[in-house]
Amino acid sequence: MAHKTIKIIQNESLVRIAFNRSKVLNALSETMIAETTDIFQNLSENKSVRVIVLEGIGKAFSAGADLAYMKNAGESDLAQNVQHGQNLEKMYKALEDCSKPIIAKAHGFAIGGGFGFLALADIVIAEKNTKFALSEVKLGIIPAVIGPYCVKKIGLSHFKALGITGELIDTERALRIGLIHEIAEADILEKSVMKKVNQLLSAGPNAIATFKEYCKNIDMDKGAALIAQLRASDEGQEGLAAFLEKRKPDWVETVVRQIETVE
Repeated sequence: MAHKTIKIIQNESLVRIAFNRSKVLNALSETMIAETTDIFQNLSENKSVRVIVLEGIGKAFSAGADLAYMKNAGESDLAQNVQHGQNLEKMYKALEDCSKPIIAKAHGFAIGGGFGFLALADIVIAEKNTKFALSEVKLGIIPAVIGPYCVKKIGLSHFKALGITGELIDTERALRIGLIHEIAEADILEKSVMKKVNQLLSAGPNAIATFKEYCKNIDMDKGAALIAQLRASDEGQEGLAAFLEKRKPDWVETVVRQIETVE
């Protein structure tokens, strides 16, 4: 399926999803929201996919919502206005519910809704000069849809401090508050991402999917049953046997290089 605002490349078990509205710093339009939702819902069920890299083409990862789109939504009647917000909620929920590990490769700017994508990514690797902000208050609105995800990622204290000032922060502060996990120079950013891809491909895909679901709502009373279930599974038995036999499990893959990049 062709997409107007997203570029997708699959190389073996790796899929790269690139926002492709570079002229507006990959701001979220109505079409981009719908396409992103559809892509993540489909990839979550696609057994040929094991790792997703989320990135942006051009000068920025994503500058958040397209302001023209937001203004038009605000001028519509209440029911339509609410529906636009629900479409945004549906998109972010598609990322949260995605069973595949998501690596966000951030550069340039991750503002507003772009910040929200980073809050939902499992691993975030950012180019050294990337800037981040929850700038909604400067536009007379607030980051309400992404709020729960941001609080879960960086905590209420940092969410409030950034949300009421709308200030830009750098990678060092983003790392300190837990929004991102690694900082890389521009010339090694791709290498850092691919290293993480291959680390994920060495782990059991069912174990990763189960762990992601477990992390959404950690239940102390279900841990014993869950680990018993995984130990008895085909994947669990293969992983334990491989360790004891000093060999690699049968799920291990390595993506040596990208056949094509999104740049």
